[in-house]
Amino acid sequence: MTSKFYLETYGCSLNMADSDLIVGRLHQLGAERVEKIQESDIIILNTCGVKEPTEDRIIHRLGELSEGSVPVIVTGCLPRISFKRVSGTNPEFAAILGPQSLDSLGPVFERVLAGERGILHLDSDETSKLRYYEGPPDSVICTIPICEGCVGDCTYCAVKFARSNVQSYSFEEILSVVRRCVHTGYKEIRLTAQDAGAYGHDTGESLAHLLSSVSEVDGNHRFRLGMFNSNLVKDDLQAFLDSMSSDRFFRFFHAPIQSGSNHVLQLMKRKYTVQEWKTVVSEIIKRFPYATIATDIIVGFPGETDEDFEKTLALMSEVKPAVINVSKYGDRPGTEASKANNKVNTGIKKERSRRLSSLVTDIITEKNQAWIDWQGPVIITGNAPKGGLQGRTPTYKPVIINDKASIGEIVEVRIISTHRTHLTASIV
Repeated sequence: MTSKFYLETYGCSLNMADSDLIVGRLHQLGAERVEKIQESDIIILNTCGVKEPTEDRIIHRLGELSEGSVPVIVTGCLPRISFKRVSGTNPEFAAILGPQSLDSLGPVFERVLAGERGILHLDSDETSKLRYYEGPPDSVICTIPICEGCVGDCTYCAVKFARSNVQSYSFEEILSVVRRCVHTGYKEIRLTAQDAGAYGHDTGESLAHLLSSVSEVDGNHRFRLGMFNSNLVKDDLQAFLDSMSSDRFFRFFHAPIQSGSNHVLQLMKRKYTVQEWKTVVSEIIKRFPYATIATDIIVGFPGETDEDFEKTLALMSEVKPAVINVSKYGDRPGTEASKANNKVNTGIKKERSRRLSSLVTDIITEKNQAWIDWQGPVIITGNAPKGGLQGRTPTYKPVIINDKASIGEIVEVRIISTHRTHLTASIV
């Protein structure tokens, strides 16, 4: 009889990719994924530990599931970040694994099926997870991890405890998975990592070389490169931009700044200055004038003064990234920042977040308005949440189309209106 598993995923694109690897691993055992918990023999929670609200949501969910009769396997980042909380929520847990324990998941899964409980395996397996890769069914979007871990030591981040130092997948293995995904028919292929800029730092490979090589794979698709820190591309910037010049890539560049103040960046132990980040961004825009620049900001970091925050507002007003992800600082267990004695008052954090979010709305409104009457190709990637079809421009702007088209099709459109979250277009 075929065993069945139900899988829930929380967190970033790297966690999403890990879930695809989990599915591939369990399919090799002959297990079947189901969409309803009541049909499953085992529940798997692939967790995230980057922010406290996400952790709280996962812990609440784990509490709910622990009251049922279906055994739960917890994996992902959270067990290594908040083990006591994870294990304490469900003392009768079936199994708790680390994010790099995919080989071990196979025998653990079978031991749980056989009735064993309380299995703990947080150690990393030594073999590559990527060989289990299996893209999501019923989608034209897939996410391929190129590495995990990082080369940073940020004072606020607990993910380092879970993912450790960078571990890059081999050049040949990534290329093989890319070819398979193109052959399968995926149209948007996301190359993801905790920090894509760290790719090859442990193996001697080059991110620019990898990108140039995958761009040569023939097919009717585009790649979206995931987040990279500016300090890891600035020394080889022109080669990096050369590799991204292929039409196979969305003109989308996600380079976090986190703060517009060098004082705060030093407190965070970020390995770049504001000017270095600006130089990378300006070189990107010089090469690709219509590129989408995405960035991240943390407001209310311990030690952030009013002057520091004003510098962040000024930087965003000057550079005007098209995507600005705003987060209020929150302690993560075991981090250096969590032990700081100069925490920013919660009310001040909320006010700074409100002011920055208001500026973000103004910037996005202005940026989107410039797209009116633009005409060009859009890849249809799926159904829009509120009706119609969703697609992406060559610069990765989200577009809603209410005309008839097929998912995976590339259509010529004209932008007819703009909204905060998307553009609206009609097929021409």
